[in-house]
Amino acid sequence: MRDFLFPHPPTGRPRRPMVKRQMREKRTAHLLIIFGLVLAAVEIYVIWGSF
Repeated sequence: MRDFLFPHPPTGRPRRPMVKRQMREKRTAHLLIIFGLVLAAVEIYVIWGSF
């Protein structure tokens, strides 16, 4: 039934913004993880430096 309704595969145009968005979200997630790790390292450094 689906082949009858859509004889040609859908074009790549509607998917493109989604792929860009996913890439941007993945990059943002990686940046947040790195920022969190750096912040934790600085916190540990400050705590150990106070002793």
